[in-house]
Formats: sequence, structure tokens, C-alpha cells
Amino acid sequence: MRLTRTLRYITIIVLALIWVTPLLAIFVFSFAPNSDILRMSLLPTSLTLENYNTVLSTTVRGVNIPRSLVNSAVIVVIQVIGILILDTPAAYALARLKFPAREVIFGLILLTMMMPGHIILMSLYELMAKLSLVNTLPGIFLPGLPRVIGVFLLRQFFRQIPSELEDAARIDGANDWQIFLRIMIPLAGSALTTLTIITVLYSWNNFLWPLVIINSPDMMTAPIAMAYLNSGTNPTQNYADLLAAAFVTTFPVIVFFFAAQRRIIQGLSPTSGINM
Repeated sequence: MRLTRTLRYITIIVLALIWVTPLLAIFVFSFAPNSDILRMSLLPTSLTLENYNTVLSTTVRGVNIPRSLVNSAVIVVIQVIGILILDTPAAYALARLKFPAREVIFGLILLTMMMPGHIILMSLYELMAKLSLVNTLPGIFLPGLPRVIGVFLLRQFFRQIPSELEDAARIDGANDWQIFLRIMIPLAGSALTTLTIITVLYSWNNFLWPLVIINSPDMMTAPIAMAYLNSGTNPTQNYADLLAAAFVTTFPVIVFFFAAQRRIIQGLSPTSGINM
């Protein structure tokens, strides 16, 4: 048993080092002069903040990294709020209310998860163009409202809540809306937290749709800005600035993920949030 546990820990540590090493390399060499990177030095010969000063205070190759970070943050906040507002009542209705064709409707909703997103790109772009939302932030975040994964996750959670709670509330005179707001929402705190975390990570890293709908540097999100800096059509010779930009755009989501990973596990637990 002791040998097995030791081997398990060694394996976990090795895998963690394999995952962390590229991030550490990006972080360390983002402070290095560009000459060290071109020489492929194992360690920087000197450290400087000039790379971060360039990335955070000027436009690099036509890309404004601070502006892209602000755009991504705005999109994340709006999508989180919008998805929680839209997905939660939909999931509650599909889980607890009885109406004709409820399971059929839920099946059709799940069917959309099986469709590759690029199939509807052209139709979605035409719709945004008719609404004059091309190259705008609403054009980026509106198609992501609501999210099927949120409806599915919350519906599965609401179905686990004992019906006795709902029956007791109805005996006390509560209607469906009061039950939803005063009983279901407080109990669903962990599931809502999990959905928030998933939405933040998805929205921040979303690449394909912003790439299609955006055509000006001012509207770029963080992933698009980094792709543009590293693209073959717009090469950059200052790799130190590129590494600094990569770390700046990646750091917020890394911190958020590590801070919230325990919440993700708790939210996906079968009995999370239900303490009877």
C-alpha cells in the first residue's frame, strides 16, 4: 500500500511538472531580453520589465492588449449574468413543472449540443449583420445566450431536490414563482457557482465566433489579440513581448481556475447543495 501510494504521488508530481513547465518558461522569459530567446538560452541572462511595459502601455503590431482584456472581461460578465438569468428558470421548468411535451422539448434542446458549432456560423453571421451587430461586443456575447450546458446541468440538479420541500411550500400557499425564488435558487447555490465557473472559462477562451464576427483591432478579445500577434500574416520579431502578452492574457483565467476548482468538484457532486 505504501509503495502504491508513493508511486501514485510521484506520477502526479511528474505530470504536474510536465503541465507547469511551459507556463513557468513563459513567465520567466517574459522578463528576459529578446536576444536571450533568440539564442534559446536555458535561463535569462538578465531580467527586465520593459516587455510588460510595452505590452500594457502601447499598441503592439496594431493590437492593444489592455483593450482586448477589457473586451474579454465585459463579455465574460455579461454572459455570466445573462446565462444565469436565462438558464435557471428554463432548467427549473423542465425539471419540476409538468406540461405537454416537456421531455420532447428537453430532448430537442440536448440535440443542439450534438451539432458542431461551425455549422451555423454563416447563418448566425447573416443574422448579426441584419441586426447591425457585426464588429460589436453584443455581436459576440448575444449568440452565447443561453447555453445548453447550463440548462442541462441545472435541470439535473433541480431533479434531485426532494419533492416534499415543494409540496410543503405549496401547502403554505406558495406559487411556482415563489418556490423557484425562495427554495430552489438558494438550494442551487453550488450548481449556479459551477455554471458560473464554466461560463467564465468558456467565455474568456472563446475563439472561433469572435474571430468570425470581429474585424477591427479595437473589438478584439484576448484570444484573438494573441492569435493576431502570433499569426503568420502579422509576424513579430520581438518574442519577449509576445511571451509577456501571452502571460498577461492567460494569467487571469489561470488564477480564476485554481481559485474555483474546488467549487467545480463540489458543484458536480451528486448531493452538492442539498443538505437535509
